Amino acid sequence: MAREWRRLLVPPERLAAAAADQGAKAHLSLAPSELHYLRRVLRLRPGQRFALVDGAGHLWSATLAAAPEADRAGEASLRALLEQPLGRPLQSEPAAAVVLELAVALPRQGADVLLRMACELGMDRLTPLLAARSAAEPLKPQRQSAILRESLEQCERLWLPVLDPPTAAAAALAAPAAAAGGSLLRLLATTRRQDLPSLEQRLRQHLPSAAVRGGDGVSAAADQPALEETSCRVCVAIGPEGGWSEAEEQTAEAAGWQPVGLGATILRTSTAAVTAAALLAAWRRGLGVSCGTSRPPSP
Repeated sequence: MAREWRRLLVPPERLAAAAADQGAKAHLSLAPSELHYLRRVLRLRPGQRFALVDGAGHLWSATLAAAPEADRAGEASLRALLEQPLGRPLQSEPAAAVVLELAVALPRQGADVLLRMACELGMDRLTPLLAARSAAEPLKPQRQSAILRESLEQCERLWLPVLDPPTAAAAALAAPAAAAGGSLLRLLATTRRQDLPSLEQRLRQHLPSAAVRGGDGVSAAADQPALEETSCRVCVAIGPEGGWSEAEEQTAEAAGWQPVGLGATILRTSTAAVTAAALLAAWRRGLGVSCGTSRPPSP
């Protein structure tokens, strides 16, 4: 069996700059951290191939190669040589037709694992919330971004999740739907309420028009009203370990968030977030629409 190419994420603007300077098959200078990852972690040798992704739906094959300057030598001179023109990547994947968002009050411990799993499960947008009962912010934004980059490389996604800056939960929950990232279906995970519908029940009641347009045998049932044509976003909000405050729940429902449950037991924040992400991802797969996470064939 052919070995899968390991991946390196490079922002689109760096790739564009390299192509502008050098032409179609450009040498890309590697940062020390990137070179360490390729050489010391992945143990790649000069001439070996790996996959280069931009986090915006594109993948190229690349090789470790010496810089074109004749007076450079040694490991520090190694560059990534793109094997396809920047404008003709080896693989392209459209953005998700139904965007999945997770707004979560990150816990003090395990926030890195939560973010990593959310990326692996295919969430498209992540909003760290500062709720009334939140602990102090557990991770710096730079660390959060690094976790998502590393997760994307590992799980072989082509689209890097959008990471919002930490946001006060009261403001995020009070925002009108149009201001909340375009989400038309906004679900507030909560507990200890009678007759609380489950997340699965709420999702079954909504069929985005992207699924209706996409075919794959998906069609709207009589009790499944299609969302607006431009409305293909679903967001689930997860509270802190101490739960939402009464004021936060009231604010959210007044702004149109629908309360849902995630099971018969009380879940920790990290468990609830991963559960919600898994249910959202499974629901979207069932729609048969593009999710922006497909993998290229083995080399």
